[in-house]
Amino acid sequence: MMKKLTVLFFLISSFFYSQQTEQEMKNILFDIEFSTAGPKEIEKIDSLIKVCKQNSYNDCVALGYLKIANIYNRNSDMKRSFYYTDKVEKENLINSDTDFEVIFYLHLQRSLLYQKLGERVTSLKQLDEMYDKVMQTNNAYFIYLINWQYAGIYNEINKKELALKHYKTAYKYSKIYRENKGELYRIDKNRLSNSYKTSPYLAGIYLDLNKPDSAKIYIEEAIQNEKKIDEIGIRYITSYYAGRYFKSIKQIPEAQHHLWICKNIANNYYKSENYQKSVAMELKSLYESTGQKDSIAYYSNWLLEIESSNKNQNQLLNDTVDKQNELETNKIKKETKNLFFILSVSVAVCILFIFLFLYYYRKHKSKNLDKIDIPHQPSVDESAFKEIIQLAKENNPEFLTRFNEYYPHFSEKLLKISPLKISEIRFCAYIYLNFSTKEIAEYTFTSVRTVQTKKYNLRKKMNIPGDMDIYVWFSKLVK
Repeated sequence: MMKKLTVLFFLISSFFYSQQTEQEMKNILFDIEFSTAGPKEIEKIDSLIKVCKQNSYNDCVALGYLKIANIYNRNSDMKRSFYYTDKVEKENLINSDTDFEVIFYLHLQRSLLYQKLGERVTSLKQLDEMYDKVMQTNNAYFIYLINWQYAGIYNEINKKELALKHYKTAYKYSKIYRENKGELYRIDKNRLSNSYKTSPYLAGIYLDLNKPDSAKIYIEEAIQNEKKIDEIGIRYITSYYAGRYFKSIKQIPEAQHHLWICKNIANNYYKSENYQKSVAMELKSLYESTGQKDSIAYYSNWLLEIESSNKNQNQLLNDTVDKQNELETNKIKKETKNLFFILSVSVAVCILFIFLFLYYYRKHKSKNLDKIDIPHQPSVDESAFKEIIQLAKENNPEFLTRFNEYYPHFSEKLLKISPLKISEIRFCAYIYLNFSTKEIAEYTFTSVRTVQTKKYNLRKKMNIPGDMDIYVWFSKLVK
């Protein structure tokens, strides 16, 4: 009976959702609780995605995938988080008509995932690709979010002054968003609670810089803000930094009170390593300062469990990614083999047709052949360049040979800078020909992530400055 009622409810809700516009569907997605979200919320988002697909609401489908990815990320299920993030591109949901908000969230989500995996350079690159575009929008919500993410990464790599700069910017624009003058922005519970988190984070960076007086201002503000909105996320962040603040000024009971709140929230809602590990470390430090050995041992064991769980999770993710790449490679090889067979047959038929045509033509050539206009032929250089481009697109083994003939000094100059493998020189040639990351991945049958990693490794090996565009650097290599 219960199953029938569930099916009936689903049909009724699907009918209701099918009557909504794409913007209304987006708003429904945004209103789904995030901090306490679990399987039920994911199931609801999945049902919304199905309706959006039926209505060809591609932006809405992409946002649904990214919200699910963010929920799994919060719960430290990196494998599923990457899976849903990748679905956005695999289902071709990003194109020239895609709403900027979707593209922004995709980069932000990827940045969060790479940060959690410790790939902070790649994480920052995801933000760098969007920063100028975000600032040009003059959208306070986007500006505070991207600066908040920058600050978190710089804080992790101990660039505290840079972190402080971005936290201040995030704080400033989060207030502009909340004020919402002229009603420019949609204010919902999830976005509103996020905007309040900039206060405790700013307090936290002042604590790291040993400026407790400055931290106190923002902790008091954060505690007042917490009373304005009942939301688990803002309660966790405020309690965590309040606990750190009171510990720093030796007010142990207050510190313990706030950190216990964090612990309960982390155990019930936030399974992600960074949330649990942070509060475990603070509680361990707190009890070390009071000499409570049993509590120290308890939180030391908890830290070991968290680290062990995360290590297993990352290993599982890496194994899954490698397996997925292997499957995709084998699939591409099989498709390439089939395509090669079809092309071989087609070429053989064409050659036979041409042979028969020439035989017939020579036998019955026209007496007025000398009057036929000869069409324009491309120059040798133009023809050779086009051939190189085509060989690159086909990932043809002859590509590098023809490229070196056309650019005879390219490999020589590269090898003077650093000893490179043939495969690396080939990759450099693709960059020199100005192929994009996505195009290189497509032509060489690899993932976009693999190409990004190769670019990063190449920068290090060739000592390419971090502030220089890699394409500009290569363009200046051979003139």
